[in-house]
This record gives sequence, C-alpha cells and structure tokens, in this order.
Amino acid sequence: MKNSRSLNTGKVGAYLINLDRATERLDFVRPFIEALGLLTERISAIDGKTLSQKKIKSITDLESYKKIFKMYPEAGTIGCSLSHEKAWRRFLESDNEFAVIFEDDVQFNPQELLETIELLIIRKTLWDIANFETKHRGCPVKISKLNNHKHLVFYLTNVTHAGCYMVNRNAAHQLLKKFYPIKMPLDHYFTSAWEFNLKFVGIEPRMVLQKFGNSQIKTSSSEKIKTVKIRIISAGYNIQRAIFHFIYNLYCFIRVKANLYWKGDN
Repeated sequence: MKNSRSLNTGKVGAYLINLDRATERLDFVRPFIEALGLLTERISAIDGKTLSQKKIKSITDLESYKKIFKMYPEAGTIGCSLSHEKAWRRFLESDNEFAVIFEDDVQFNPQELLETIELLIIRKTLWDIANFETKHRGCPVKISKLNNHKHLVFYLTNVTHAGCYMVNRNAAHQLLKKFYPIKMPLDHYFTSAWEFNLKFVGIEPRMVLQKFGNSQIKTSSSEKIKTVKIRIISAGYNIQRAIFHFIYNLYCFIRVKANLYWKGDN
C-alpha cells in the first residue's frame, strides 16, 4: 500500500493490522485504505491460535483478568492486544508525529476521514488518542467544533472498540509502559486514560464502522465464572472504573474548555 498524501501539518503514518490468513478481510478494507491516500504499512497480526498456554500465562495477569471480567482471556483477545502493541512499536520506530491504526474489518468514507485527520492535527493539543470507531453512547460532551458537522468530544461514561484510532507519540509511549502484564482487552486498556495521564477523545457523529463479518478475536468459547466472590469483585471493579472514568474525563473537559476560553478559541 504505497499511496501517500501530504497533510496540512505534521507527519502521519498509517498501520493496518491484518492476520496473514485473513486475505478476504484485506481485500475488503484495501479500497478504503487506498482511497484514504496515506502511506500505509500492513502489520502482520499476532494469531491467537498460535499462542501456547505457556506464552499466554507468561504475559498475562490471569488472576486480575478473571476477577475483572469473570472469565479467563481467550487466545484471540491476547493476540489482538499484541497486534496493537506491535503497531505502536512500529510507529515509534518511525519519525512520524501521529499514527492512524486500522483493524481490517472497518468501513469509512475516505475523504471524510482524511479531512477529520487534518483537523485533528491542527487541534493536536486537545487530544492524545482520538477514537474513530467507538461502541456505546458514552455520554459525549463537546470540546471543540472541528467543522460544520463534526465535534471533538470527551466521553463521561464507558466506551469500547479499537477498530480505527489515531495516536500521538506520547500516547504510544505511555501505553507501552504499562502494557505488561496484560490484564484486560485492548479496547478497555487504551480507553483507561486516567492510568496514563492522556486525553482520550472521540468524534461525533461517528464515521467508522466495523462491517466485515464475525470477530476473529473469539478463537474459543470461554465460560463466565459465576461464583459470588468473583461477581462481587467484578462489580466493584466496574463501579470503580466508572467513577474514575467520569471524574477524570470531566476534569479533562473542564481543563481543556478553560484553556480554549482563555485563548479566545470557542
């Protein structure tokens, strides 16, 4: 994928995560990526089916994962996390200022996404991670108007998914610092902005959807652990996470809006 386009400011690299065996997914997403026009590197994804239990145990905090999610991680979930880690490292090996990371099942309007990327570069002080493919309502609060149709937002309640997002170098560095041992799925990990002192934002209305077939993360069926103790611990974690999420993102919203106000940028 060699197409490239000069953006208004900054340097942007694009990274497409794709399993070697997932040729149909690559064929599906390729037209969208090529139409976007960014220089894109394909990241050979880590196949969860090839990970031994010994390997998974060596890189995962299984007990914490079990207590949080009432189950042990599927191999595909670990493979997904490792694939994103691989993309972050490739980004930091480059001299790019920003990275746009895609999973191979996303669909979008290339012109709309490219214009949004350009606007985010102009507004680069307002965010560290900008998620384009977001699940759950999230109770968005508007930070800044990007154009007549799009707004940059903080989410006051939980959101997930990591099919397409943009990161700066600081975000990639911070995410890698606490990556091991793996305690949760990737889309829970990188939305925990308070853990890294990062600004995690979204764009509303949303513009990227996961459209190709079934998830490749589910490589096996994992049964929920239904003991009373695990249910209580998991419920406590989720309540605590919701509180941290709300307070931290509200704080970020107030701080960013105050800075914009004092700069006369409303």
